[in-house]
Amino acid sequence: MSRSKFSILLVAFFLSFNLALFAQPQVEQKPVKLTYTDSLGRVVAFSENPRRIISLAPNVTETIAALGSLDLLVGRTDYCNYPVEVSNIPSIGTLYTPSVEKLISLKPDLVIASSFVSDQLIESLQKASIKIVCINKQETFSGTYAMIEDIAFLLGKEKEGKALVSTMKNTVSNVVEKTKDLPKPRVYFLIDFGSFDGTATGDTFIDQMLSLSGATNIAKSASNWTYSKELLVENDPDLIIISPRWGETAKETIEAFSSTKPYKDLRSTKEGNLVSIDADLISRQGPRSALALQTLAKAIHPGIDL
Repeated sequence: MSRSKFSILLVAFFLSFNLALFAQPQVEQKPVKLTYTDSLGRVVAFSENPRRIISLAPNVTETIAALGSLDLLVGRTDYCNYPVEVSNIPSIGTLYTPSVEKLISLKPDLVIASSFVSDQLIESLQKASIKIVCINKQETFSGTYAMIEDIAFLLGKEKEGKALVSTMKNTVSNVVEKTKDLPKPRVYFLIDFGSFDGTATGDTFIDQMLSLSGATNIAKSASNWTYSKELLVENDPDLIIISPRWGETAKETIEAFSSTKPYKDLRSTKEGNLVSIDADLISRQGPRSALALQTLAKAIHPGIDL
Protein backbone atom coordinates (compact mmCIF):
# COMPACT_ATOMS: atom_id res chain seq x y z
CA MET A 1 0.00 0.00 0.00
CA SER A 2 1.35 3.40 -0.93
CA ARG A 3 2.10 6.02 1.75
CA SER A 4 -0.63 8.33 0.35
CA LYS A 5 -3.35 5.62 0.54
CA PHE A 6 -2.29 4.73 4.12
CA SER A 7 -2.53 8.40 5.15
CA ILE A 8 -6.03 8.68 3.68
CA LEU A 9 -7.20 5.55 5.57
CA LEU A 10 -5.67 6.82 8.83
CA VAL A 11 -7.48 10.15 8.53
CA ALA A 12 -10.76 8.36 7.77
CA PHE A 13 -10.31 6.13 10.84
CA PHE A 14 -9.81 9.06 13.20
CA LEU A 15 -12.76 10.93 11.71
CA SER A 16 -15.07 7.94 12.17
CA PHE A 17 -13.76 7.37 15.72
CA ASN A 18 -14.42 10.97 16.75
CA LEU A 19 -17.87 10.92 15.16
CA ALA A 20 -18.67 7.77 17.15
CA LEU A 21 -17.62 9.51 20.35
CA PHE A 22 -19.89 12.45 19.65
CA ALA A 23 -22.73 10.04 18.92
CA GLN A 24 -22.45 8.46 22.39
CA PRO A 25 -24.81 9.84 25.06
CA GLN A 26 -22.89 12.31 27.23
CA VAL A 27 -23.24 12.24 31.02
CA GLU A 28 -24.79 15.54 32.00
CA GLN A 29 -22.72 17.48 34.50
CA LYS A 30 -25.25 19.64 36.29
CA PRO A 31 -23.79 22.95 37.44
CA VAL A 32 -23.97 23.82 41.12
CA LYS A 33 -27.09 25.93 41.65
CA LEU A 34 -26.66 26.67 45.35
CA THR A 35 -24.54 25.80 48.36
CA TYR A 36 -25.54 25.74 52.00
CA THR A 37 -23.34 25.73 55.09
CA ASP A 38 -25.22 23.92 57.85
CA SER A 39 -25.00 24.24 61.64
CA LEU A 40 -22.21 21.65 61.77
CA GLY A 41 -20.09 23.71 59.36
CA ARG A 42 -20.60 21.26 56.49
CA VAL A 43 -20.87 22.82 53.02
CA VAL A 44 -23.50 21.00 50.94
CA ALA A 45 -23.90 21.73 47.21
CA PHE A 46 -27.07 21.32 45.16
CA SER A 47 -27.57 21.32 41.40
CA GLU A 48 -31.29 21.98 41.90
CA ASN A 49 -33.76 22.51 44.70
CA PRO A 50 -34.68 19.18 46.36
CA ARG A 51 -37.92 17.49 45.32
CA ARG A 52 -37.97 14.58 47.79
CA ILE A 53 -37.33 15.57 51.40
CA ILE A 54 -37.23 13.68 54.69
CA SER A 55 -37.59 15.66 57.91
CA LEU A 56 -35.87 14.46 61.07
CA ALA A 57 -37.52 16.99 63.39
CA PRO A 58 -41.07 18.21 64.14
CA ASN A 59 -40.15 21.89 63.73
CA VAL A 60 -38.62 21.16 60.32
CA THR A 61 -41.79 19.34 59.29
CA GLU A 62 -43.97 22.22 60.47
CA THR A 63 -41.81 24.72 58.58
CA ILE A 64 -41.99 22.75 55.34
CA ALA A 65 -45.77 22.64 55.70
CA ALA A 66 -46.02 26.37 56.51
CA LEU A 67 -44.05 27.14 53.34
CA GLY A 68 -46.63 25.26 51.28
CA SER A 69 -44.24 22.42 50.41
CA LEU A 70 -45.81 19.46 52.17
CA ASP A 71 -45.98 17.72 48.78
CA LEU A 72 -42.17 17.50 48.85
CA LEU A 73 -42.12 15.60 52.15
CA VAL A 74 -41.69 11.85 51.64
CA GLY A 75 -40.66 10.92 55.19
CA ARG A 76 -40.89 12.16 58.79
CA THR A 77 -40.29 11.01 62.38
CA ASP A 78 -42.80 9.53 64.82
CA TYR A 79 -42.86 12.86 66.64
CA CYS A 80 -43.85 14.90 63.58
CA ASN A 81 -47.59 15.24 64.25
CA TYR A 82 -48.46 18.73 63.00
CA PRO A 83 -50.24 19.59 60.82
CA VAL A 84 -52.54 16.56 60.87
CA GLU A 85 -51.91 15.90 57.18
CA VAL A 86 -48.42 14.60 57.96
CA SER A 87 -49.95 11.46 59.44
CA ASN A 88 -50.29 10.21 55.86
CA ILE A 89 -46.52 10.50 55.29
CA PRO A 90 -44.34 7.45 56.10
CA SER A 91 -42.39 7.57 59.36
CA ILE A 92 -38.73 6.57 59.55
CA GLY A 93 -38.79 6.13 63.34
CA THR A 94 -37.78 8.32 66.27
CA LEU A 95 -35.63 11.45 66.37
CA TYR A 96 -32.82 9.58 68.09
CA THR A 97 -32.86 6.23 66.29
CA PRO A 98 -34.38 6.60 62.84
CA SER A 99 -34.33 3.56 60.55
CA VAL A 100 -31.53 4.14 58.06
CA GLU A 101 -32.87 1.34 55.85
CA LYS A 102 -36.35 2.88 55.73
CA LEU A 103 -34.88 6.32 55.14
CA ILE A 104 -32.76 5.18 52.20
CA SER A 105 -35.67 3.20 50.71
CA LEU A 106 -37.68 6.42 50.38
CA LYS A 107 -34.99 7.76 48.01
CA PRO A 108 -34.80 11.34 49.28
CA ASP A 109 -32.59 13.91 47.62
CA LEU A 110 -32.33 15.81 50.91
CA VAL A 111 -32.65 14.99 54.61
CA ILE A 112 -33.11 17.93 56.99
CA ALA A 113 -32.22 17.47 60.66
CA SER A 114 -32.47 19.86 63.59
CA SER A 115 -30.72 19.51 66.93
CA PHE A 116 -30.72 15.70 67.11
CA VAL A 117 -28.49 14.03 64.52
CA SER A 118 -25.68 11.55 65.09
CA ASP A 119 -22.35 11.38 63.29
CA GLN A 120 -23.15 7.75 62.50
CA LEU A 121 -26.35 8.71 60.69
CA ILE A 122 -24.59 11.42 58.70
CA GLU A 123 -21.88 8.95 57.69
CA SER A 124 -24.43 6.31 56.66
CA LEU A 125 -26.32 8.75 54.47
CA GLN A 126 -23.15 10.08 52.89
CA LYS A 127 -22.16 6.52 51.97
CA ALA A 128 -25.57 6.17 50.31
CA SER A 129 -24.97 9.46 48.42
CA ILE A 130 -27.89 11.13 50.21
CA LYS A 131 -27.47 14.78 51.13
CA ILE A 132 -28.18 15.78 54.73
CA VAL A 133 -28.10 19.19 56.39
CA CYS A 134 -28.43 20.09 60.06
CA ILE A 135 -30.21 23.35 60.89
CA ASN A 136 -29.96 24.08 64.61
CA LYS A 137 -30.75 27.66 65.68
CA GLN A 138 -32.17 26.92 69.12
CA GLU A 139 -29.92 29.23 71.13
CA THR A 140 -32.12 32.28 70.52
CA PHE A 141 -35.72 33.10 69.69
CA SER A 142 -34.57 35.09 66.66
CA GLY A 143 -32.94 31.87 65.49
CA THR A 144 -36.48 30.77 64.64
CA TYR A 145 -36.56 33.28 61.81
CA ALA A 146 -33.15 32.17 60.56
CA MET A 147 -34.21 28.51 60.57
CA ILE A 148 -37.34 29.27 58.54
CA GLU A 149 -35.41 31.37 56.03
CA ASP A 150 -32.72 28.68 55.66
CA ILE A 151 -35.29 25.98 54.91
CA ALA A 152 -37.07 28.35 52.51
CA PHE A 153 -33.74 28.90 50.74
CA LEU A 154 -33.16 25.17 50.30
CA LEU A 155 -36.70 24.68 48.95
CA GLY A 156 -36.56 27.65 46.58
CA LYS A 157 -39.28 29.33 48.63
CA GLU A 158 -37.44 32.49 49.67
CA LYS A 159 -40.45 34.74 49.00
CA GLU A 160 -42.77 32.57 51.10
CA GLY A 161 -40.16 32.36 53.86
CA LYS A 162 -39.76 36.13 54.09
CA ALA A 163 -43.54 36.61 54.16
CA LEU A 164 -43.93 34.05 56.95
CA VAL A 165 -41.15 35.63 59.02
CA SER A 166 -42.62 39.10 58.48
CA THR A 167 -46.04 37.97 59.77
CA MET A 168 -44.42 36.34 62.81
CA LYS A 169 -42.40 39.46 63.61
CA ASN A 170 -45.54 41.59 63.52
CA THR A 171 -47.21 39.25 66.01
CA VAL A 172 -44.17 39.32 68.28
CA SER A 173 -43.98 43.13 68.13
CA ASN A 174 -47.62 43.35 69.16
CA VAL A 175 -47.02 41.08 72.18
CA VAL A 176 -43.98 43.11 73.27
CA GLU A 177 -45.84 46.41 72.88
CA LYS A 178 -48.89 45.20 74.84
CA THR A 179 -46.85 43.77 77.75
CA LYS A 180 -43.94 46.20 78.12
CA ASP A 181 -45.63 48.41 80.75
CA LEU A 182 -47.35 45.61 82.67
CA PRO A 183 -46.05 44.19 85.99
CA LYS A 184 -43.48 41.45 85.39
CA PRO A 185 -44.37 38.42 87.52
CA ARG A 186 -41.57 36.09 88.60
CA VAL A 187 -42.11 32.92 86.59
CA TYR A 188 -40.78 29.36 86.63
CA PHE A 189 -41.23 27.40 83.40
CA LEU A 190 -41.51 23.73 84.37
CA ILE A 191 -40.39 21.06 81.91
CA ASP A 192 -39.77 18.19 84.32
CA PHE A 193 -39.51 17.57 88.07
CA GLY A 194 -38.54 14.89 90.54
CA SER A 195 -35.18 13.23 89.99
CA PHE A 196 -34.48 15.82 87.30
CA ASP A 197 -35.75 19.39 87.56
CA GLY A 198 -35.88 20.81 84.06
CA THR A 199 -36.70 24.39 83.18
CA ALA A 200 -36.07 27.11 80.60
CA THR A 201 -32.72 28.45 81.78
CA GLY A 202 -31.09 31.69 80.65
CA ASP A 203 -29.33 30.08 77.70
CA THR A 204 -32.57 28.89 76.03
CA PHE A 205 -34.90 30.45 73.50
CA ILE A 206 -37.84 29.92 75.89
CA ASP A 207 -36.13 32.23 78.39
CA GLN A 208 -36.18 34.91 75.72
CA MET A 209 -39.85 34.17 75.09
CA LEU A 210 -40.58 34.71 78.80
CA SER A 211 -38.85 38.07 78.63
CA LEU A 212 -40.68 39.07 75.43
CA SER A 213 -43.94 38.07 77.13
CA GLY A 214 -43.37 40.44 80.02
CA ALA A 215 -42.15 38.05 82.71
CA THR A 216 -39.06 37.61 84.89
CA ASN A 217 -37.55 34.14 84.64
CA ILE A 218 -36.33 33.04 88.08
CA ALA A 219 -34.02 30.48 86.41
CA LYS A 220 -32.31 33.01 84.16
CA SER A 221 -28.94 32.60 85.90
CA ALA A 222 -28.97 28.82 85.41
CA SER A 223 -27.94 26.91 82.28
CA ASN A 224 -28.44 23.68 80.34
CA TRP A 225 -32.17 23.40 81.08
CA THR A 226 -31.56 22.34 84.73
CA TYR A 227 -32.42 23.93 88.06
CA SER A 228 -32.15 22.79 91.67
CA LYS A 229 -35.04 22.20 94.04
CA GLU A 230 -33.28 24.35 96.59
CA LEU A 231 -33.19 27.36 94.28
CA LEU A 232 -36.79 26.82 93.26
CA VAL A 233 -37.90 26.86 96.90
CA GLU A 234 -35.67 29.84 97.68
CA ASN A 235 -36.95 31.91 94.74
CA ASP A 236 -40.58 30.82 95.24
CA PRO A 237 -42.10 32.13 91.97
CA ASP A 238 -45.36 34.04 91.53
CA LEU A 239 -46.43 31.77 88.70
CA ILE A 240 -45.43 28.34 87.42
CA ILE A 241 -46.04 27.58 83.76
CA ILE A 242 -46.16 23.84 83.18
CA SER A 243 -45.28 22.06 79.97
CA PRO A 244 -46.86 18.60 80.42
CA ARG A 245 -44.34 15.79 80.77
CA TRP A 246 -43.99 13.22 78.00
CA GLY A 247 -46.89 10.76 78.06
CA GLU A 248 -48.93 12.81 80.52
CA THR A 249 -51.86 15.17 80.15
CA ALA A 250 -51.62 18.66 81.62
CA LYS A 251 -53.97 17.59 84.41
CA GLU A 252 -51.83 14.57 85.29
CA THR A 253 -48.62 16.62 85.42
CA ILE A 254 -50.20 19.34 87.55
CA GLU A 255 -51.68 16.81 89.98
CA ALA A 256 -48.37 14.98 90.34
CA PHE A 257 -46.48 18.23 90.85
CA SER A 258 -48.98 19.58 93.37
CA SER A 259 -48.82 16.48 95.53
CA THR A 260 -45.04 16.10 95.67
CA LYS A 261 -42.59 17.72 98.10
CA PRO A 262 -41.14 20.32 97.99
CA TYR A 263 -43.28 21.56 95.07
CA LYS A 264 -46.60 21.30 96.93
CA ASP A 265 -45.33 23.82 99.50
CA LEU A 266 -44.53 26.51 96.96
CA ARG A 267 -46.66 29.64 97.12
CA SER A 268 -47.69 29.21 93.46
CA THR A 269 -48.96 25.72 94.18
CA LYS A 270 -50.86 26.69 97.31
CA GLU A 271 -52.49 29.68 95.58
CA GLY A 272 -53.31 27.72 92.43
CA ASN A 273 -51.03 29.77 90.20
CA LEU A 274 -50.17 26.81 87.98
CA VAL A 275 -50.88 27.22 84.27
CA SER A 276 -50.29 24.62 81.56
CA ILE A 277 -49.25 25.32 78.00
CA ASP A 278 -49.10 23.00 74.97
CA ALA A 279 -45.66 21.37 75.09
CA ASP A 280 -45.41 20.97 71.31
CA LEU A 281 -46.42 24.56 70.69
CA ILE A 282 -43.92 26.11 73.08
CA SER A 283 -40.96 23.76 72.59
CA ARG A 284 -40.87 23.59 68.79
CA GLN A 285 -38.90 26.46 67.38
CA GLY A 286 -40.75 27.07 64.13
CA PRO A 287 -43.62 28.79 62.35
CA ARG A 288 -45.94 28.52 65.38
CA SER A 289 -43.47 30.23 67.72
CA ALA A 290 -45.20 33.61 67.40
CA LEU A 291 -48.50 31.95 68.36
CA ALA A 292 -46.67 30.29 71.26
CA LEU A 293 -45.49 33.72 72.41
CA GLN A 294 -49.06 35.00 72.32
CA THR A 295 -50.24 32.00 74.34
CA LEU A 296 -47.42 32.50 76.84
CA ALA A 297 -48.27 36.20 77.27
CA LYS A 298 -51.93 35.34 77.94
CA ALA A 299 -50.89 32.82 80.58
CA ILE A 300 -48.66 35.39 82.27
CA HIS A 301 -51.11 38.29 81.95
CA PRO A 302 -54.67 36.89 82.18
CA GLY A 303 -57.20 39.07 80.37
CA ILE A 304 -54.67 40.76 78.08
CA ASP A 305 -56.07 41.65 74.67
CA LEU A 306 -53.85 40.27 71.95
